[in-house]
Amino acid sequence: MSSLAAHYFDGARALRHDVTLVLSGGKMKIVGRDVDREVEAQRVRISTRIASTPRWIYLPGGGACVTADNAGVDRLVHERKAQRTLHALESRPAFAAAAVFLVAALFWAIVDSGLPLAAAKVAEHIPLEAESSLGGEALAGMDQFWLQPSQLPLDQQADLSVRLAALAALAGDAPVYRLEFRASPVIGANAFALPSGIIVLTDELVKLAQADEEILAVLAHELGHVRHRHVMRRLLEGSAIALLVAGVTGDVASATSLAAAAPTLVLQTKFSRDNEREADAYGIGLLRKAGIEPRHFGAILARMEAQAPKGPMLPSFLSTHPSTDERKEFSGSR
Repeated sequence: MSSLAAHYFDGARALRHDVTLVLSGGKMKIVGRDVDREVEAQRVRISTRIASTPRWIYLPGGGACVTADNAGVDRLVHERKAQRTLHALESRPAFAAAAVFLVAALFWAIVDSGLPLAAAKVAEHIPLEAESSLGGEALAGMDQFWLQPSQLPLDQQADLSVRLAALAALAGDAPVYRLEFRASPVIGANAFALPSGIIVLTDELVKLAQADEEILAVLAHELGHVRHRHVMRRLLEGSAIALLVAGVTGDVASATSLAAAAPTLVLQTKFSRDNEREADAYGIGLLRKAGIEPRHFGAILARMEAQAPKGPMLPSFLSTHPSTDERKEFSGSR
């Protein structure tokens, strides 16, 4: 028979009772003035020992006891060797610091290498239909804050659409896409991909281009993002990181709000430089198949960078490209 002193709370009133806990014959008795209770010992839940902090003993059916007698609790429940070893390690600052370092290193390895690979595999198996509402909501959000109806003549829109369709047809793995024309003094000369294959082309980019081949070069790059499901991959990575952080910190509310915040996450999702390089390679390969000089890509990029608006209002995914010099060299325009 084992016993220890504790404070008992019945769970109904903020009233503390001084009690003695007695463990005998598979039963735990809570005995004190005005308290006489007995419960099944195996149904009692005891908090993990953390240094010298008080231990909570949660009773079946409600109520709990708290005690600072950690040694007494250890004797009461006959802690396993592994638990005693863990407590011994936690009690040494050097081991605790090493554990924090190892957890941080593991977390970084997962985020840096594991999640991108897993996200790529998962994104490949997500039907485009499942992305349609996400892409539509993201475009609607941008229409509300950053985009305006296109002012390009309809025949010019039609001509660019036909030429892009012919370019995409040259790819053996042509993605399903939808070209949308918009004006945007805020975003300026740009084109970008959204979920479900939506590609947005701004009037400002069309006006900046000195030839249709430059516009097609940018659109070929965006087809690369669509083909490799970069938007969905980055969204999955961001959501997984948020879930990991929520799991480590115990912030369940943040985890449950991810679904509701998905359209906003799309607008704040940044492509990695590896994503951009992958899209560059895809686009330049497509241009070569069409007999279009890749130097057109580098030329329009340089002009886009020179005129790109700066400011915190821009969606963050519009500012994550590799350096223009690197991409000009890659496209053979240097």
